[in-house]
Amino acid sequence: MVRFRGLHIVAGIVAMGVAAALGILMDLNNTAVFTSSCVVYVAVSLCVQSRLTKFRTQLQGLPKHLPDGVTLERTGDRTTEHPAEHLRSGEGNAA
Repeated sequence: MVRFRGLHIVAGIVAMGVAAALGILMDLNNTAVFTSSCVVYVAVSLCVQSRLTKFRTQLQGLPKHLPDGVTLERTGDRTTEHPAEHLRSGEGNAA
């Protein structure tokens, strides 16, 4: 099964078209229509991408927020936590 990863781009293009149509209906000049359409494209794309990322993270069962100093490392299908205190020798601060 192929996963489509460009949903945020499609949503941005649709929003850009709607913004362009509204700008034309409001009798804006071409520069204003283009500029507002581009702004709407970026805003909607970033918003949809953010929401999709949160949704996919929840589906994978990964925690949203980790305590300070804890990182996630992916190994195959498992995700393991590595606190900063348990770094191997030679890694981390040189103090």
